[in-house]
Amino acid sequence: MRDEREILALADYHERFEINGCEAELIVNKRMEDHWCLFGFVTLTENENDVAALFSAMEQKAAELGYHELVGPVNFCSWMTYRWAISRFDLHLFPDCTNPPYYPKLLEQNGYRQLYTYRSANIDIHNPVYQMSEMLFRQKQAEGFVFRVFEGDAVYEKADEVFAISSAAFRGSHLYCDIPPEYFRALYLQWTRGLKIALGTAEFEGKTVGFVMGYDSPDGTCFISKTSAVLPEFRKHKIYTALMYLGWKYVLDHGYTKMMYHFQCEQKDTFRRFDDTVESDEKRYAVWRKEF
Repeated sequence: MRDEREILALADYHERFEINGCEAELIVNKRMEDHWCLFGFVTLTENENDVAALFSAMEQKAAELGYHELVGPVNFCSWMTYRWAISRFDLHLFPDCTNPPYYPKLLEQNGYRQLYTYRSANIDIHNPVYQMSEMLFRQKQAEGFVFRVFEGDAVYEKADEVFAISSAAFRGSHLYCDIPPEYFRALYLQWTRGLKIALGTAEFEGKTVGFVMGYDSPDGTCFISKTSAVLPEFRKHKIYTALMYLGWKYVLDHGYTKMMYHFQCEQKDTFRRFDDTVESDEKRYAVWRKEF
């Protein structure tokens, strides 16, 4: 498997819609806990009438299938590409949503409203949270937790553990559904190849219970903290905070003073903003919904 569209083999239903250069896939994914009817794999022109016709056709088909809402852009689920940028189109991260500014505008002209929003931002590592997390890190070590850092090929040797923890930790999150391990390895992991990647893990009694994963940006201008997860049964043990310190220390040791948190969901219970004095370069994204 090399093409992200191969994930559609898992869909309960999918159909391609094309109108004068505007394209999108209507996707039904009943593995979702909510929002089964989606649109994804989108290409739009600036022609308002063609865009309106495209979405009208998808909405009509969705209604025929028994659905009364359409959510997207989501290429099947949150393991795959989803959301569009809504700000800072001049700021190019990795991975990123490369849609032009007119995409969200045209979508909203057709009655779609933001359902979930996301943000990325650089954080100055030298802040009070860093100091607090160091104390918790030392405390967790004293309690028997073991923290390790893996780089390069060694990260991929831990891929099965990362997948298992991610599946347990993110199950029930917005736009999540389970996928088979082979799709994770062949599709989700493929975009990380060639990056200078690092993985920090937390272990307890020989079992990996959490991780934080990040990488140098391809242009070398920043370090991006992409994904972190802790097994549900360890969520109240302050493991995430200790892993945050492990990541921050790694970034400092490699010459950076800032770390970018990438694609945080603003509707998630654990979402938090840092103080404006330590944040910079915010970029925001969204997923939309229309009821009909």
